[in-house]
Amino acid sequence: MSNDVWLGAVTTLTGGLLGGAISFVLSRQQLNDARLQRKEEELRETKRRSEDRRFQAYSDFLTRARSYRNAVQAYYLHANNRPSLGEIDALLLAASDASSIVFLVVESDGTYKGCIAILQALWRTQTIIHHIEPSAADDPWTEINNELGRSTRDFQNAAKDELGVGGPMEPWVTYNEKSHPDILAAELKARDPAGPA
Repeated sequence: MSNDVWLGAVTTLTGGLLGGAISFVLSRQQLNDARLQRKEEELRETKRRSEDRRFQAYSDFLTRARSYRNAVQAYYLHANNRPSLGEIDALLLAASDASSIVFLVVESDGTYKGCIAILQALWRTQTIIHHIEPSAADDPWTEINNELGRSTRDFQNAAKDELGVGGPMEPWVTYNEKSHPDILAAELKARDPAGPA
C-alpha cells in the first residue's frame, strides 16, 4: 500500500507540475500576444496621426494657394471689386507659410515636387502682378490661371495618391490652347525648361 500512496503522490505532483508548466507557457504566450497587439495598435495610431497631420497640412496649403488664385482672378477680372496688391501679397505669404508644414510632414516625392511647383507658380504670379517680369501671354490671367491651376491640381493628385484617397484624379486642362498658342508654348517650356533635345 505504501507504494500505491507514493505512486499517487508522484502522479499528483507530476500532474501539478505539468499543469503549472502548461499554465505558465500559456500565460507567457498571452502576454506576448498582448504586447504584440499593443505594438500593432500603437503603429496603427501613429500611422493614423501621421495621415491626419499630412491631410491637414495639405488641405490648409491647397486652401491658401486657391485663396491666392481667387484673389488674383478678382484682380484681373473684376475691376469693380479688385483686391489691393497688399491683400494679394498677404495671401501669397500665407500660402508660402503653409508650405513649411507640408515640407515637414510630406512622405512622397510627387507631393514634395507638387508643393515646389505651386510655390514656383505663386512667386511667378507675383512677378507678373508687380510687373517685375512680363507675362508670356497677351492675357496675364490666362497664363496665371493655367500655371496655378496645373500646379495645384498636380499637388492635389499627388497628395491624394500619397494618402490613399479615392476619387477622380484628373489632370489640369489648359484653357484655350488653340486660341492661345503662346500659353501652350509657355506651359510646355515650364514643363521642360531645357527644351526639346
